[in-house]
Amino acid sequence: MNKVFDSNQATFQKDVIQRSYETPVLVDFWAPWCGPCRMLGPVLERMANEPNSSFVLAKVNSDHNQQLSMQYGVRGIPNVKAFVNGRLVDEFVGAQPESMVRQFVQRLPQAKGAAAPAKSSAQTAPAASPAARLEQGRALLKQGKGCEAVTALNNFPASPEAQSAKKLQPLAHYLCNASLGKLDGTSDNDNTYRQAADAIRRRDYATGLYQLLTVVNQDKSYRHGEAQNVMLGVFELLGESDSLTQAYRQSLAL
Repeated sequence: MNKVFDSNQATFQKDVIQRSYETPVLVDFWAPWCGPCRMLGPVLERMANEPNSSFVLAKVNSDHNQQLSMQYGVRGIPNVKAFVNGRLVDEFVGAQPESMVRQFVQRLPQAKGAAAPAKSSAQTAPAASPAARLEQGRALLKQGKGCEAVTALNNFPASPEAQSAKKLQPLAHYLCNASLGKLDGTSDNDNTYRQAADAIRRRDYATGLYQLLTVVNQDKSYRHGEAQNVMLGVFELLGESDSLTQAYRQSLAL
């Protein structure tokens, strides 16, 4: 497989999200008119093609992929974003010297390989302690197993973990309803809401959050505020330090 390749809106899921479970993927958002992009691009390409390189490089022309750039919060180019295990884990903006780029790459976690196989029904029974139940719920949500996550997170006992479980419950019910075909409706918002669930189930959180925010911006009372609560559930799943959480929490507050 090529270690340097072009990617776009249509192929990003396969090129970047799925491949990042095998190896870290750096995405270079650039444009032909951008001088700093022409300085940084060859550095990234040379590093990616080195025999012992630990990453592959996806090149995204931001002029030709404006929606994709918006989804990932690209505000200036060059913008290099690193994906590992389906998630955006780090980024930098501007033409950095090669030494800084190498330090950036060295800090990246390594991909863990293919996603863990689905557990049997016996293995997805609620764990005993609140902490174990919460972690079980998180793991099931990351596998896209909403109905099993509902079982782990509902009727949660009073504990320090209860607040986190409460925030995750709307997301669990949402993914469960999506898998059961219960997200009905024929409006544009209904269609976008279903598409967001599909994206989240395959761990494409950026697309899912972008689509959920689109629904909220169109109708803040959609399904009695359910879309907003689902977004808050995704924030809880990703963690407050995640760049997607920070960007979309700010957008949700506007």
